[in-house]
Amino acid sequence: MNFEVLNFVSQTVAATGVIISLIFVGLQIRQSAKAVRSATAQSVHDNYATWYLSLSGNASALATSAKGFVDLSSLTPAEKAQFVCTMMAFLSHSQNAFYQWRDGALSQHLWVGWEALMMNLVNTPGGAAFWQERSYVFSEDFQGHVAIIMKRTPNPGARAFGVVPLSGQKTTVEAN
Repeated sequence: MNFEVLNFVSQTVAATGVIISLIFVGLQIRQSAKAVRSATAQSVHDNYATWYLSLSGNASALATSAKGFVDLSSLTPAEKAQFVCTMMAFLSHSQNAFYQWRDGALSQHLWVGWEALMMNLVNTPGGAAFWQERSYVFSEDFQGHVAIIMKRTPNPGARAFGVVPLSGQKTTVEAN
């Protein structure tokens, strides 16, 4: 073998190695992206689940929330503070989920469910009043998205916590 053939063979082997390495790196990046999306979905789910479970385990906070969703102005100062804390936590989780979805780390399929639940809460009379009072603390992008979902027609069976009717619905609910 002469030097030119040896040089050609070595360059071919090196190029093949580079191509194989690039394919391997591409596969690793794809797996890493899937792992990040999976971890994000789990984190978003855990945030919401923790929020719901903390309310379900606290009869006072749950009653205050139901009462606040029906009529924010009916709350005592202490109840309103509790409602504000509850809603700020929920909407902070929602804003995080919104950005994770928008950045592609949360799938559309999962976001649709969380968005529907958010719609159920901000479209109650008290939820809408809360949003009007407190939306300024959230990012402009999130405020715009909430404004859009508040204009959508909700599912006819939608109820906050399964019992509180959304704005414009004719069902009466006892909040105690």
